[in-house]
Amino acid sequence: MPELPEVQTTVNFLRNKIIGLKIVDFWADKEKPIRQAGGAAKFKKMVVGAKIKSVWRRAKYIVVDLEGPYTIFIHQKISGHLLYGKWQQLTVDNKHLTDRYGQRSDEEWISKEGGPLKNDRKNQYIRLIFFLSNGYQLALSDLRRFGRVILVKDDKLTDVKELKGLGPEPFDLSLLQFKKLFRKSFGGARDKRGKLKPVLMDQTFVAGIGNIYADEILWEAGLHPLSRVEHLLTYEIEKIYRAMIKILKKAVELRGSSMDDYRLPSGEMGRAQLYHRAYQKTGDKCAKHDGGVIERIKIGQRSAHFCPKHQVLK
Repeated sequence: MPELPEVQTTVNFLRNKIIGLKIVDFWADKEKPIRQAGGAAKFKKMVVGAKIKSVWRRAKYIVVDLEGPYTIFIHQKISGHLLYGKWQQLTVDNKHLTDRYGQRSDEEWISKEGGPLKNDRKNQYIRLIFFLSNGYQLALSDLRRFGRVILVKDDKLTDVKELKGLGPEPFDLSLLQFKKLFRKSFGGARDKRGKLKPVLMDQTFVAGIGNIYADEILWEAGLHPLSRVEHLLTYEIEKIYRAMIKILKKAVELRGSSMDDYRLPSGEMGRAQLYHRAYQKTGDKCAKHDGGVIERIKIGQRSAHFCPKHQVLK
């Protein structure tokens, strides 16, 4: 699932492309991506003709503000990612296109442009399309069809279940604020307890960090993923904060991690995965050259990757 760096990369791209444009038409694949009452027909009626005012991120979610009373909320889920380009619809008359990509229905689409939008299979599972006033389109490619797109009245946005109870954004926190947040959450006798990696992934604590970047942050900070948060000293909390900011900023600069389905809206792959030091590096020598070899363990339903030499268990 796209995490903070992947979603922020998508938002940064779209801000330069779609703000100020009107939605002139809309198509959805059998209404599956539109998960609300009225389905695609009602959604289309509400969005066509609206101008896009802004695009922003909250945690792992994308929010598109429209002129008027509505906002589009997008949860890309496991395999979903937004693309920006031009597509044409496949029909039974497009024999060469149908044959090239296997069995296709008359509701499938293919990029009119070359490059990764057309040639990368991860970009070929088009489930919905916003047709824009500049002749381009904003599409959702989603192999597993778990993506969720809904239309929300502006004053009801905070009622969206994914947005309820979210913690602060990492980049909005100073070191002092992070330490206070940590101590407030985990420093008292009646407060939460837990293992460090699940805590970093807890969206009510800090929003936007998932499996990939929790591993990378803890590798950088030198702390074991099974460490108990209530045992951490102040200097160790400071190390987590500095690692968090460093790792997330670098991942945004590298335009996210394309480990699986994630792609930029241009269809290109991000590059952050080329610099991972822990995530899915099982069996590799630790990049700190400390003699350690990256190991993998299970924490609940998740995996954790770490170096047993320099990542201290607290």
